[in-house]
Parts: sequence; structure tokens; C-alpha cells
Amino acid sequence: MKPEVKKLVTTFAETAQAVKLRLKKSGFVLPVAHDGGIKFKHCFIKKNDNGFYDIRNLHNTRIKYYKGIASHKVAVAIAIYLGMDIRFKEQDLLDADHKYLHYYNEIRFLKHGLNVALKRDDVVKIDLYNARLQEYMPKFESAKHRVSVLLDRAETLLFDTK
Repeated sequence: MKPEVKKLVTTFAETAQAVKLRLKKSGFVLPVAHDGGIKFKHCFIKKNDNGFYDIRNLHNTRIKYYKGIASHKVAVAIAIYLGMDIRFKEQDLLDADHKYLHYYNEIRFLKHGLNVALKRDDVVKIDLYNARLQEYMPKFESAKHRVSVLLDRAETLLFDTK
């Protein structure tokens, strides 16, 4: 590595460490990777054996706040609300997660069916699966956008300096 690049990388690492220490001293906490999951204050998000996310207490893993959440974005949003001890519309988050999972599974099923139909050269089924995919893709994109909006709302609480 060239000396100029090495100096730049070293300076950047030192600056990042200094910022991290200043934020920690001021009580500013961000969700971070921890033990194969994500932690935020007393909440720990980890993927379970079924591929869903569980939110547990970081200090006592027997305490489960939520389990079976499909989207990691919804899980992080819930953990932010729980960690900051702010009331939130639980049903809105869980409904958005349910819709996201529903449309995600439908699209996976339809894409698999389409691939099988393409291998078999079944024109009728190809048209059927394409039509269904065109119907479900906008719904899936809408559900995905809703999940992102809910996470953005939760993240604004982290940076709210009122």
C-alpha cells in the first residue's frame, strides 16, 4: 500500500474511533452486530432455526418480546421502540410484516412455478405464472416500501435531538 493511502486509512480509522467514543460518552446508542444477531440497548434480535427473527432480552434470553418476525427491518424497528421505551402501534408493524411475508412467499412460489413451466415448455402455465407475477409484484413492492417506511420512522427516533 502506498504511504499516502496508508496514512489516509489510518487517519480515517482514528477519526472513526474518536467519533465512536464521543457518541458513547454522550449516551448515543445505535443498533450493532452482536453474537450473530443485532443488539440495541436491552434488545437482541437473532434469526431462529425457521428463518424468522426473534426479539429477546439481551441479558436474559428466556424473555422473548416477539418471535417469528419475517422482516429484519420490522424486527429492528420494534427493537428500537422497545429499547427507547417508546409506545408504538404494535399491530401496524406486525400487519406490515405479515403482508410482506405473504407477498414474498407468493412471489417465490410463482417464480418457482414459472421456472418449472419454462423447463417443460408449457406455454399456458408460463402465461399464467407471468400474469400472476405481474399482479403480485406491485403489491410486494408496496409491502416492502411500507416496511422501509416503518423502519425509517423508528430510526428518526435515534437521531431526534429535541
